[in-house]
Amino acid sequence: MLDATRRDTPETPTARPHQVLVVVRGASAGRALGDYALGVAERLGLGVLAAYVDTLPRYGDRLSRRERFAAGVAGDAAAFGENAAARGIGFEHVTASGKASEAVLAIVHGGRRIDFVVLDPAIGIEEVARRSPVPVFGLRVADGKGGRGRRMPQQRNPGRLTMSERSRKRTLARTVVFGAAAVALYAAVFTHSDFIADLSAKGGFYAVVPVVTVFLFSYVHGSFTGAFWSALGIEASKGATAGKQATAGAAKRKDGRAVAQVNA
Repeated sequence: MLDATRRDTPETPTARPHQVLVVVRGASAGRALGDYALGVAERLGLGVLAAYVDTLPRYGDRLSRRERFAAGVAGDAAAFGENAAARGIGFEHVTASGKASEAVLAIVHGGRRIDFVVLDPAIGIEEVARRSPVPVFGLRVADGKGGRGRRMPQQRNPGRLTMSERSRKRTLARTVVFGAAAVALYAAVFTHSDFIADLSAKGGFYAVVPVVTVFLFSYVHGSFTGAFWSALGIEASKGATAGKQATAGAAKRKDGRAVAQVNA
């Protein structure tokens, strides 16, 4: 739930300036987050709107938690506002509870003129970027020492997500493993071709050797090819494959597949 009553400089909707929305998890914005947001706002001539989000509103004693959260926000927002005022930057702050993505949607669609969003390093960027109608930047701190390290902003375009680091590493590992297995199989066949031919010629149970060999090559080589193209960011269209199977031998028809659009 968004609390839009807590703000430093009330303005009418028509007079509201363009702002950078800084989403803070909890009641305290880190030094790196505040410095980065103010630096960007100063360069672009924007104001700053800090949204302090209590992502665990039902945890523990609710009344006590709300009081501590409100007190922490008041102190942090005062310091944030002083830093903004010293640099000639307009500053406001609001509080919210629940999911950060919901808070961003409520603020962006609440009549404010938000140009883009900067997220606290503790907030995952994927869900917010997927639902936000404006560009979202995630901030990572290199050394993890409370915001004193080098700042590394990561942009995500709304409506579009990239492969996660874990998925990328898994795909690269599959590419290497199946690639090595394919090389080993080809080498084994070329160096032991006579043995495989003699084994297959025995007949009986050994007649399955060529079939097993073909299936093994097909599986390993196919897995390597799929992982390789996935590592390059190229994915096969499932809709196209299904369409080809369903319309084999039929006349060509107009492609009715949905096309994803990105809100810039």
